[in-house]
Amino acid sequence: MTIKAIKDPIHGFIEFEGDFENGLRQLLDDPFFLRLRKVKQLGFSDHIFPSATHTRFSHSLGVYCVARRMLEIVEPKAGLDEWSKKGKACLAAALLHDVGHGMFSHAFEGAMKNFLKEATLSDGQDSALRAAVNHEKISERIIMESSVADTLKDIGGEDFPKLVSDIVRGKDKTCIYTSIVSSQLDADRLDYILRDPYFAGVSSGRIDIDWIIKNLRYSDTGDLLYFDTKAYISMEQFAVSLFQLYPTIYLHKKTRALEHMFSKMLCRIFELISEGRSSDTGISSSHPFVQFFSDPSSLDNSLLLDDTVLWGSMYQFRSCDDGIVRNLAIAISNRKIDKMVDLWRLADELYSELGMENKYTAKSRVEILNEICPMAYEKLCDKHPDWGAHLFYDNYSRKVYSPASSGKGSPQQINIKIGDKFVDIFDMSPIVASSASFHIHRLYFDPDSFTEVAELNISLRETLRDALFKQKFPEDKAVASS
Repeated sequence: MTIKAIKDPIHGFIEFEGDFENGLRQLLDDPFFLRLRKVKQLGFSDHIFPSATHTRFSHSLGVYCVARRMLEIVEPKAGLDEWSKKGKACLAAALLHDVGHGMFSHAFEGAMKNFLKEATLSDGQDSALRAAVNHEKISERIIMESSVADTLKDIGGEDFPKLVSDIVRGKDKTCIYTSIVSSQLDADRLDYILRDPYFAGVSSGRIDIDWIIKNLRYSDTGDLLYFDTKAYISMEQFAVSLFQLYPTIYLHKKTRALEHMFSKMLCRIFELISEGRSSDTGISSSHPFVQFFSDPSSLDNSLLLDDTVLWGSMYQFRSCDDGIVRNLAIAISNRKIDKMVDLWRLADELYSELGMENKYTAKSRVEILNEICPMAYEKLCDKHPDWGAHLFYDNYSRKVYSPASSGKGSPQQINIKIGDKFVDIFDMSPIVASSASFHIHRLYFDPDSFTEVAELNISLRETLRDALFKQKFPEDKAVASS
C-alpha cells in the first residue's frame, strides 16, 4: 500500500493513498496546478495581514483533504482504490476546483470586467477576453483540454475529465458529490473558514472541523448530508463564523482600496496594449500581458498570468512613460493606499444623533441605511459633478446564509434531521433565519488628486440627512430642517 503525505498546518497530514489517489497526486506537478503556488489565496490581504501569504495551491490541497473525509461518510465501505467513479471524480474536482483562478484571485477577474465595460473592442476580442477572465470557464477548459485532462484520462478513463468538469461547474445541483465540492457546507468553505483567519492572524472563523465531520451523516434515500438536531448549534456557529470573515478580512477597507488601485492600473495597461502602445507601460511586446491580450483564448497564455508577473513588472511600470500607470505602480508598491470615507458610518452616526435608534428595529435600521447610502451618493454626484472622476463608490452586501430551498432537504443546503424529515437550517435556526447582513458603502479617492475631503464630508452629511428625512421619513421634514 502506497501512502504519500503532505504536512499542512490546518489539517495535519494530507494523505494520498492507493493507486488512484497517488495518480491524482501527479497533478501537483502539472504546470497548470503549479501556477497556483504563485497565486495568493487572499490577493492583496497580506498588505494588511502580513502573514496572509498562503496560496490557492495550499487551499486546493486542503479542500481535497476535507472532501476525502466527507466522501468517507458517503461511501463508508469503499476500501483502498474502491471509491466509486463519481467519488473519484469528486476528489479530483475538489483538488482542481480553483485551477482557473487568475492572478490575485478574484481581483483580476473584477479588474478585467471593469476594463471590458469601457473598452472598444471587436465582438470576437471582447467575447474571448470575457471567457478568458472567467475562472470557472477557464477551470473547465483546463480540465477538459490541457495536460490536466491527459492525467485525468490516465487515472479514470476517457470520460473522466468530463465527469470532473461537471462537478466543478455544479452541473447537477442534486448530486451529493457536487455538494461536497460546492454547496452551503462544502469542502471549499470548510477549508478556507479555517485557513484564511489562521494565516491572517484573526480570531474569526474558529470552528471544530473534527466535531463537524464526526457528526455529519449521509442519507442514501435523500442523497444528502445532514446533522441531527443536537448539532445545529454548531452549524449556526459555522454560518456566523463564515459571515464574520467578510467584514474582518475579505472586505477590509484597505484590501478593497488596493484591489481598486490594481484594477485602475490594469485597466490602463490593457487600454494601452489595445491601442498598440504597450511600450508606454514600460513592457515589451513579449510580456505575458501583451501575449494574453493578443490571444486570450490560448490556455498557454493564461498559464503565464500569476501574481509574480505583476510584481516582477512593477519596476518597469514605476518608470514608464504613461503617468497613470506610473503613479499607480509607485503607490501600490510603496503601499500608499487610497483614502476612504465610509458612508455607512456617517449615516449610522446621523441615525443615532437624530434619535432614531429607539424608533425602528435593528433590521429596519439596516434596510434604511442600505437604501439611503446609494441615494446620498447619487445626490452628491449631482451636486458636485466634477467630483465623480475622483471618487470610487464601493458597494457590497453579504448575508449570513442564503437558503437553497425552504422546507425540504437539498444537497445544496445545511440539512438538519427532525424526525424523518430534513429541514434547511434557515427554517430552524432563529439566528440563521434573522436575515442578518453586512453592507459596505464607501468612497475611495487618491488624496494627491482629490483634496476637498472636508467639503466631501460636509456634503455627505447634508445629503445623508436629507435622504434620511425627506426620502424615507417625509413626516419628519420639520426635524430635518431644524
